[in-house]
Amino acid sequence: MNKKQVILAFGAHPDDIEIGMGGTLAKLSAIGYDVLPIIATLPNFTKIDSKEKRRMEALMSTKVMGCKTPEFLDLAPEDITFGRKFVTLIDNIVHSHEPEAVFTQWIGDSHQDHHILTRSVIAASRDLNNLFMYETTIPGGIAETSFRPQLFVDISRTIDVKRNALECFESQKTRAGHLWINAVIGRSMYRGYQMATQHAEAFEIIKESRW
Repeated sequence: MNKKQVILAFGAHPDDIEIGMGGTLAKLSAIGYDVLPIIATLPNFTKIDSKEKRRMEALMSTKVMGCKTPEFLDLAPEDITFGRKFVTLIDNIVHSHEPEAVFTQWIGDSHQDHHILTRSVIAASRDLNNLFMYETTIPGGIAETSFRPQLFVDISRTIDVKRNALECFESQKTRAGHLWINAVIGRSMYRGYQMATQHAEAFEIIKESRW
């Protein structure tokens, strides 16, 4: 690519993007895209899981994936509501970067922050041609509807980068247990099996323009 094209990846919290599409972001970065993660809020639960610790973990992780330094919106949890203020904030980010594609979380996710973020991203990206949703429901929770994989990305060559990015989140290994990363990698193996490769990540397509 003569001119670097921008990819925006939205996540409600640090580690959401890595869980859903860490391998894809590493792949896109490696082939020349400017990949910019946008993180809406920084949880602040305990000393082990503090705001600053989560920020540092995200900074390390994005460096591992080869992405640009993430943009932290640093919103309070109560400010993550679907309305004009939040949509306008995201709208300004999208239009300032003129991205080639935007990725956000699955709208059927059972976590309210994930769901609200994606509704807002869809509203702000309504004029874009390439808009996709990644899956973070498991291990994040169970929903009453099912994720519908429509786009598959082979991440066999970047699966180690994805794992290393997840390893940056010591706070989440403590909170979610020692099987947390294995569960995420296991899903990539399942998605890979569906497309006859070792590892893959899957996406729902909201809008895609080709040819």
